[in-house]
Amino acid sequence: MPPVIRTVGAIALVAGIGVLDAVVSARLPFSILYFAPVIGATWYVGRSQGLVVAVVAIAARFITDIHWNGIDALSLTQAVLWGFALMVAPRLTAWAHARREEVTALESRINELLQIERSFARTDPLTSLCNRRAFVDALQKAEARGRRTGERLAVARLDVDGFRALNDAYSRNEGDQLLRAIATSLSLTTRMGDLAARLENDEFALLLYNCARDHAQKIGHRLVDEVAELGRAYPNARVTGSVGMACFTASGPDPDEMMRLAGAALRQARHGGGNAVVVETPESSAREMSAASEPPANA
Repeated sequence: MPPVIRTVGAIALVAGIGVLDAVVSARLPFSILYFAPVIGATWYVGRSQGLVVAVVAIAARFITDIHWNGIDALSLTQAVLWGFALMVAPRLTAWAHARREEVTALESRINELLQIERSFARTDPLTSLCNRRAFVDALQKAEARGRRTGERLAVARLDVDGFRALNDAYSRNEGDQLLRAIATSLSLTTRMGDLAARLENDEFALLLYNCARDHAQKIGHRLVDEVAELGRAYPNARVTGSVGMACFTASGPDPDEMMRLAGAALRQARHGGGNAVVVETPESSAREMSAASEPPANA
């Protein structure tokens, strides 16, 4: 609603109060009602418009007071007192409105800072990927949902082989640049809906939804190839990637065990010199443990 219409509406309300004050009864306390349009006009339109409405309210009240009581010392005194109060009302209302806007702006800024803080608490500042905390939270939710829906999950952990040698041969800035490049590659390699994260230092992780073992293995080899391609830019350091993957069904282990199995697969991939992919499943891990516990045939 335009300010002019609001101001005119407030003046009309003052006139209506004045009419009621003039025709109903001198004993009814109508004077206090004049503050409503004055305060409303100031709050929703502005201080100047509020002062205009206040002047009209002072005139309306003085006219009705003369109508009932005539002009005497008491009427003049009340006119001065009520006039002062009605003129002060816009100033106080404008001050309160300004403080309200400041509080609203401060609350908005605080909420913005809280959103930024939450984002930093769950985001790796170097690569802008999720951090370990956000990744584990997502894994827990995915595992709980998978138990209900039977959805397959795969967890991949990628480690950069030769990363320390790269920092020594070049610089930490070059190392950071490589990590950012790998993060970009992870984001482009994964499907929409999958989650990439930087766990720590030069280790990354992927959470793959609806991913069978053969598809997980293809993704792992693609990641290894891309890291090796990125490593060609650093001939003085042998930079490759090792990927350990663990695939699960709805009846899979808890998230901590998922991360442990993926970590064990990563260690196997690095054990042979890196630049390799190892895919693990709870079933294959159980078979290996069972075989390790059996006594030798010639015992």
